[in-house]
Amino acid sequence: MNYSSRRISNGFTLIELIITLALAGIIITIIYSFFFSSITMFHRNDKDIELQQQGQFIIGFLEEKIIESCGITYLQDMNGHVKNETNEVINLKKIIFKNIPGASDKGFVFQLSKEPNFNTYSLKYGVGLSGTPTIEAGNYIEKIQVRPIPSDKIYIEAKGLDLKIFFYFDGQKKSFETQFFFRNRPGR
Repeated sequence: MNYSSRRISNGFTLIELIITLALAGIIITIIYSFFFSSITMFHRNDKDIELQQQGQFIIGFLEEKIIESCGITYLQDMNGHVKNETNEVINLKKIIFKNIPGASDKGFVFQLSKEPNFNTYSLKYGVGLSGTPTIEAGNYIEKIQVRPIPSDKIYIEAKGLDLKIFFYFDGQKKSFETQFFFRNRPGR
């Protein structure tokens, strides 16, 4: 009798299955890591775009109101202190700009209001020379710093305002800085 040592192959060996599973696991891990890093980057970019839009809108809105005013009548810092008669850098809570005599609006009020459930503020806007503003102009504000222009003048004598807005949204930070000059300031 001639017994041949031929092997009949009807399936995969255990080694072949283990190698195939290991390679498939490596490929799936690479695909998932690429997928999750893409989602993370998308969310980060989405937050950055939101902060960019908030910054551009707020700066544009403030510019429209500030440059047409003739100066500052009231300024309050985050501690509630009135700072009209100083030239120091202030973390702003509330500011009132006065308009030229005869203007339809006497002035503009801007105030930061704490957002519920967040560690940020929203910027509220109102018309007049007193009161509490009610119209929301922007969100996600961490703080607003102001400085008079020129820096040796007190706020109520300033020709303009140096403004820096700090934003914070879900771990993402951004800041914008600009300068505004009062077009209707007497003696310009």
